[in-house]
Amino acid sequence: MTTIPKPPVLKVSLIQLLFLLSVSAGFFWFDIVVGYSILLGGLTQWVPQFWFTYQAFKHAGASQAQKVLSSMYRGEAGKIVLTASGCIGTFVLFEDVNIIGFMGAFIAMIPLQLALVVRALK
Repeated sequence: MTTIPKPPVLKVSLIQLLFLLSVSAGFFWFDIVVGYSILLGGLTQWVPQFWFTYQAFKHAGASQAQKVLSSMYRGEAGKIVLTASGCIGTFVLFEDVNIIGFMGAFIAMIPLQLALVVRALK
């Protein structure tokens, strides 16, 4: 009996995080505010997506379909709360945030993740 292997979602998340850390470190070199704005924007997208990914792939198999569905709902609800909390927390706790760096990193992490997932599934 063969089972469907779990996709390498942890590897995708780690590559995405390493990319974010390296890009933000590069910008820290030139401007510290832009560097931490990029880091915060990327983390505001990465943390909720990692939470969802963890929840969605915690269970596998047809016999656990109800658990999979429940975990996906829990993951999506947590993703929304974490994203809102990340945005609110960033703008409340940090006085100097470069909005272009923050939003640019937040948005750029989405196609990066999609590209990494497509590559991992090939």
